[in-house]
Amino acid sequence: MRINILGSSSSGNATLFVFGTTRVLLDAGFSARELARRLREIGEDITRLSAIVLTHEHADHIRSIPRLARTLNVPIFISEASCQMWNRMNPAAPLSAAEYIAAEQPFEIGPMTFRPFAVPHDAAETLAFTIEAGGVKVGYVTDLGYIPQLVRERVRGSDVLILEANHDLEMLRNGPYPWSVKQRILSRHGHLSNEEVARFLREDFDGRAEYIVLVHLSRTNNHPELARWAALEALAARGSTLAREAERRLSVAAHDRPGPWIEL
Repeated sequence: MRINILGSSSSGNATLFVFGTTRVLLDAGFSARELARRLREIGEDITRLSAIVLTHEHADHIRSIPRLARTLNVPIFISEASCQMWNRMNPAAPLSAAEYIAAEQPFEIGPMTFRPFAVPHDAAETLAFTIEAGGVKVGYVTDLGYIPQLVRERVRGSDVLILEANHDLEMLRNGPYPWSVKQRILSRHGHLSNEEVARFLREDFDGRAEYIVLVHLSRTNNHPELARWAALEALAARGSTLAREAERRLSVAAHDRPGPWIEL
């Protein structure tokens, strides 16, 4: 399994999963041109994609799908509720051809098994995933207001954990957003804070993942070092082994460029 986070923030998200000749793009929250450019930067070609999987219909996860659906001959997997909501909100750029997926209904793309499960977020139907191939398990969890028991159970045993750390509580509360937007982000159907991620890593993380990547950071209400240090402190609190390995295991995805390849 090879994984590259092409970029992740509240402005856009996309991650490439590669196993053998199968290449799956998880979310497409950048323009088609920008996605193609980022893929070229890591030695990949957008025309070689095997499929695209979408978590939900918000623009920072689906922005280029109408164009990609017209220009690429690949299946696009999305929940029916998310597809219908996108089409209602974007009648000039509908997604007319898609393969519907749903929580608790695993599906396969080549050698990869995707296991979707629902997470609490203010979209029509937001899905997180575990992805398995060749004995490797990846947990991919973004866009949720808190971490329920279901998420804790599903990501257990992951070799790679890709987890949202959207905002720092103080930066959000003192920041420029209108109070109504702050309330949405802080709600149980909003986004994860650094503090909630740290609590999870301190209390519920099983300690297995070789790689932990923090993603979907707000460019207004968070800073990579704040997210990183909150997570490092939480891992250090778990014990000496995790404390020694935390620096190696933990990284923060950039918003403006692809990250390094993760290979297992």
